[in-house]
Amino acid sequence: MSSNLSFFAVPAAFWCAHWPHLYTVLFAGTYDNANPRALKDTLASTGSLDNERKQMFLRAKRASENGYETLGLFAAAIAAANQAGVEVSVLNRMAWGYVAVRIAYNFAYIRLGGIPGLHLLRTFFWVNSMFLSVGLFVAAGFKAKDAIL
Repeated sequence: MSSNLSFFAVPAAFWCAHWPHLYTVLFAGTYDNANPRALKDTLASTGSLDNERKQMFLRAKRASENGYETLGLFAAAIAAANQAGVEVSVLNRMAWGYVAVRIAYNFAYIRLGGIPGLHLLRTFFWVNSMFLSVGLFVAAGFKAKDAIL
């Protein structure tokens, strides 16, 4: 790819973080817009959902929170790598790799998280998403160092 599509990965990463929350809000049936921060507590105490669905919605909410927690680092890494002039092919692969890994993370956390032993898969995807974010900063650092020398 010769077009720099890395900036578009930031809103895509936002949606990767947001859709598990939206899924929970729309389908759990426990959301109270007057007290939105109580969603996890409401889910945990509701009697209207069987335990398996309750746990799945709680995992979705946690997956969403984790996505928001990692989004700032990723967005800053995209900005730093672009500012430093990292090659477009590297930017695109790492940026969209992050988005793909976050999609896999959400799936592993929400759908597979209740299966004993598969929590390590979620950890694998999280580590890879952090590797890609930090890797963008490292690539930016090397490119900036080369520009100075």
